Amino acid sequence: MTSPLSLRAGLRNALRIAAPYFRSDQRSVGLGLLASLICAQLVVVSAAVAENYWRNAFFQTLQDKNWPGFIEQFWVYAVIAMFHICGAVYQRYLCQWLTIRWRGWMTSYYLDRWLEGAVHYRAMMSSNAVDNPDQRIADDIRSYIGLTLELLIGVIGALARLTSFVAILWALSSSIPLSIFGVTIPGYLVWAALIYAIAGSFVTHWIGRRLIQIDFEQERREADFRFALVRLRENSEAVALLRGEDFEKRGLAMRFRAITDNWFRLMNRQQLVGLFSESYKRYSLYFPYFVMAPMFFGGTMQLGSFMQSGSAFNEVRNSFSYFINAYLKLAELAAVTHRLSQFTEVMEQSKAANVERASPPHGAALDASEIVVKTASGSTIIAVDTVRVESGTSMLVTGLSGAGKTSLVRALTGIWPFVNGRISTSAHRTLVLPQRPYLPLGTLRAAVSYPEAPEPSNAPRIVEALKDVGLGDFVSQLDQSDRWDVRLSEGEKQRLSIARALLYRPDLLILDEVTSALDKPSEISLHRLLRTRLPAATIVAVSHQDALHSEYDRITILKRSTA
Repeated sequence: MTSPLSLRAGLRNALRIAAPYFRSDQRSVGLGLLASLICAQLVVVSAAVAENYWRNAFFQTLQDKNWPGFIEQFWVYAVIAMFHICGAVYQRYLCQWLTIRWRGWMTSYYLDRWLEGAVHYRAMMSSNAVDNPDQRIADDIRSYIGLTLELLIGVIGALARLTSFVAILWALSSSIPLSIFGVTIPGYLVWAALIYAIAGSFVTHWIGRRLIQIDFEQERREADFRFALVRLRENSEAVALLRGEDFEKRGLAMRFRAITDNWFRLMNRQQLVGLFSESYKRYSLYFPYFVMAPMFFGGTMQLGSFMQSGSAFNEVRNSFSYFINAYLKLAELAAVTHRLSQFTEVMEQSKAANVERASPPHGAALDASEIVVKTASGSTIIAVDTVRVESGTSMLVTGLSGAGKTSLVRALTGIWPFVNGRISTSAHRTLVLPQRPYLPLGTLRAAVSYPEAPEPSNAPRIVEALKDVGLGDFVSQLDQSDRWDVRLSEGEKQRLSIARALLYRPDLLILDEVTSALDKPSEISLHRLLRTRLPAATIVAVSHQDALHSEYDRITILKRSTA
């Protein structure tokens, strides 16, 4: 699994996550925007350097009471301020531009991998399943990009300021040397800023190192609470019928208490870090002036040099202290990158089930042998020696509840991660209809066409399919967007699922209790409809209804596993 939560691991993960984008076909635009963003930051730093030199000249005019020079310095500052303003505005603009392009690419990249085959299903079933993948794709990617760019530009700015202002501060220190016990200390202001920052960085890390784990835990608990709310919304009818509102409130309150408990831990730790970092920042603002005050009052330093030295010291101190100022964001980035890295690893491990794939024997549409389906803990659900279905024929799989009928379907379709054996199929178009049909958001036309997009040329066939399955009353509402998964009854949703099969025209059709919510005559009628309208298709159906035996060429009875 991913490395432990730490700043070093977080930064290493951040670089690894960023690499695919800057190696992709978007790298030219991405690198161009990043370079422009860095240039804008350097413009801001250059303006800060110019302003530092300006401070010397400006305050010197005050000391000399030089009115013409004083007015001239206002015009000089106007030009410097223009570069400050343009650099800051376009730095933000370019950062937003790069953010949305990078986020779009990363979202597509993660969605492609998450929705590749049945990875999204197998990953949720695995023993090391990740929590709340929706949050990782939507929120964590956004946070990762925002934090990465903010910290990257901050580091570049800190290094640029450090390089520029160390030279200024060293020169100022050399022009006004400091001697202690007869020993001259070169660049004493630089060393003072360095020692001050190192001490502050060490204390900050010592106080705040636990923030990374607390941040990670806060994200997880927030996502759990949001997931519970979404689940309640999706199952609101069942909760209302069962009068389960009090139970749900207790569960939601418990999850929110978990958020609150961790939030107070986060507050307390951030309070300690904040108290130190704010104290450090505030006291350091005037620290250099106290250091240089004896020289100023002794007459060896002019007001302009005094003010310039203080400004340069604070710039160097800020650059050295970047780690302190950015610690909270570094901790947050480490937690976010850990979640994304963990998500990536689970997706990689969930790419395929442990089965052999090969061409089936001649004439067979589906051929499986030595199939053993297990739970995540390793217990055997079902073991089947052979399943073979000839092309164009049909087979009904039946058995008592708990015999593993649905588990066998999951294994044959390749979505179940804990299965061994050999499975092969000659079908080019396979459609699996589950017991609980899925209806996507949007129009009824899109719902009945799923998993394909609705085509205008299919309009007559859609109307015909709906009428054939007994949903003719909904034809006039085909282009109406609604929560069809809520509006339709379970029986109507199963009828719509049969209509999908008529539209899709698969070579291999697998039905898992697909008409269980319907009355017996309707079940028989719809299974017969499939055999009539899809004569060339190979059909494998799972059902416990004896009345369907006569509609299928072969009957396979499963028994409960004794393992």
